[in-house]
Amino acid sequence: MGAPTSFEFSIAGLQSPEFIEFLWSKINTPPCQVAILAMILHVANYNITARIEYNTRLFTKAIGSNAIYFYAVYLVLSALVRDHFIHLAVAPDAGSLVIFPATVATVLGGTCFVAGVLLNLWTLSALGIKGMYNGDSFGFLFDAPVVNGPYRYFSDPQYVGTSLSLAGTAIYYQSVTGYVLAIDMYIIFWISVMFFEGPHMNRIYSQKNKNKTD
Repeated sequence: MGAPTSFEFSIAGLQSPEFIEFLWSKINTPPCQVAILAMILHVANYNITARIEYNTRLFTKAIGSNAIYFYAVYLVLSALVRDHFIHLAVAPDAGSLVIFPATVATVLGGTCFVAGVLLNLWTLSALGIKGMYNGDSFGFLFDAPVVNGPYRYFSDPQYVGTSLSLAGTAIYYQSVTGYVLAIDMYIIFWISVMFFEGPHMNRIYSQKNKNKTD
């Protein structure tokens, strides 16, 4: 007998062995695993390419002074590929964990999705294209940390926005796979900031401050 395709939601049920088995059956599927891999590869992509540019100026040498704008488009396309695989995992899983009435799920999910998109656009307006898309690695450095706009409330608002949009998608589809992927996405972003992006940014601005004092 195969694993169930849906689970009746209850607080007590979430602690049951049956739910753990159900959850694992959803994670242990090719669409979910490919979506998680796509999220990891997207984050690895912008971390690795940012370091390549910072250390070698490869993209600037190949494309010229406007390389950052081509790079921004490249990262947007990378994110769209990631989102495509997420959709392939979540949409067929609709109704697997029904928590809300259908109308509430539609409204709440749509609201969270739009709120996440708006938060990302607000971040873009605060940082600009160069600041949003690893411009520091291309030599476009800020004179001081950005503290206006969404940075008054979040240290990494673009990641909060993206995770919120995915959570909205999970609510809209009432998909347990969507909830798993939303949590995974936030964890992947957190690991990236703590162990890769953060140290890289500290290195860039430490070198900038050192050059000022030399």
